Order: sequence, then C-alpha cells, then structure tokens
Amino acid sequence: PESIHFVFGLEKGFGAKPFSFIHYMAVKSAMEINKPKNIFIYYKFEPNGYWWNQVLKEKLASPVLISVPRQIYGNKLYHYAHKSDVIRLMILIEYGGIYLDMDTICIQPLQVFMHHNCVMGREILAGVERGLCNAVIIAAKKSVFLQRWLLSYKYFRSKGTDQFWGEHSIKVPLEIANRHPDIIHIESQKSFFYPSYSEGDLKLLFSDTILFPEAYVFHLWESMSYDRYLANLTPEIVKNVDTSYNLVARKFL
Repeated sequence: PESIHFVFGLEKGFGAKPFSFIHYMAVKSAMEINKPKNIFIYYKFEPNGYWWNQVLKEKLASPVLISVPRQIYGNKLYHYAHKSDVIRLMILIEYGGIYLDMDTICIQPLQVFMHHNCVMGREILAGVERGLCNAVIIAAKKSVFLQRWLLSYKYFRSKGTDQFWGEHSIKVPLEIANRHPDIIHIESQKSFFYPSYSEGDLKLLFSDTILFPEAYVFHLWESMSYDRYLANLTPEIVKNVDTSYNLVARKFL
C-alpha cells in the first residue's frame, strides 16, 4: 500500500470544526514521515479556508469528492461519524493503505507494519480496554479482517450518540480479532492511542512536555479536546510553547 487516506467534510459546516491548523498538520506529518506515493482526502462538502488552501498549494494531498452512504445493509446511518466509519472500511478494502483520522499527527514511519495484512491499536481508558480504535488502520487491499468487519454492519443499531455509539467502531473489531487472531495484528495502546482522552491524559499531550518513544502516531481526540486545546492553536504557539504535541508538530512547520 502506497496511499494514505483521510476523510473530512461529510456534512455542511464540518461538524462546527473547520479545516484547521491541526488538520493541516495531520496531512503534513503523514506526508513527511511516511513519504507515501499518494495522500487522498475524501469529502462530500469541500473544505475551505487558509489551511485547506495550504494543503492544496503544497500539493500534500488530492481531494476526492465522494457520495456518502445513508445506510448499510438496510440499517440507517444517522450520524456523520458512523458514515465515516463505513467509508474508511470501503476505501481500504478497495485500495488498501493507511487510514488516519484528521486529528492525528505522525511521529514515526508506519512502514514497519506493512508486512501485516491488517493492523489496529488498542483503545484503553483508565486501565479498561474499550476495544480497537479505528482512527488508525493499516490494511492490505481486500483485507479479510476488514471484510468481516464491514459484514458485521448487518447488525448495526446505533441511532447517533446513544449506548451503541462505539459498538461497531471499537467493540466489534476487537470481538472479531478475538475470534480470528490470525487475520489481524494488534498494536499496544502506546503505538497509536496513548495518551488517551481522560482529562489527565489530555494534559499529558497539551500541557505537559513528555516524550513518548513508543508512539508512531498521536491521536488528539478532537471531540474531547477541540474547544480547550485545539481550536486556537497556531504555528506561533507551536513554535514558542513546549508541550508534548507542540514538540512533535514543530518539526513540520
């Protein structure tokens, strides 16, 4: 797989989060760290603004207009996040490569995982394993694991932010992995998803100054961290304020 895939802009207004500096850094770091042949950003409503224009100006990625599924196996997809969950599986099954959420930043090259048919990382919160997080997925084209996962959407039942919110994006992949450990490689939390999204862990990322030598990617947990830590982040702050995230991001300015 020579491609990296991002998804953004599945709804008007972009979930009240415009394409911002941290999204630009996700794409910039993915390019500079992994040096892929292609980076694609899939959208229904094209992003705009300064940082989107920078992505285009620097030719960091190719925008791809897509249609967004409204249902899967007859089950309605109510929330744009669940639509994105399905889109990433379809893209990786068809093309293979690396999927990254837009609220990530790459630290070490992901090529070391390419000999596996599919790779995901554990999501752990306060010592409790929640499942496998779908913010980072590395997979070969027609991955058997991803095909089984997509088939599981026959039983999709979330109607949005309800008790089944993370069932198919986090819990189900772990259940499939436990039944079929031979078709997926699971990385520890430290590779992609530590620090996590507890208040204490977010401070490790955005207030403290800590090196995480085992991390290949930081996931910024935008839905929990945006207002407090990300909305007003600028290149000047990254350059002048030492935090765990800023020390990584600074390299790409």
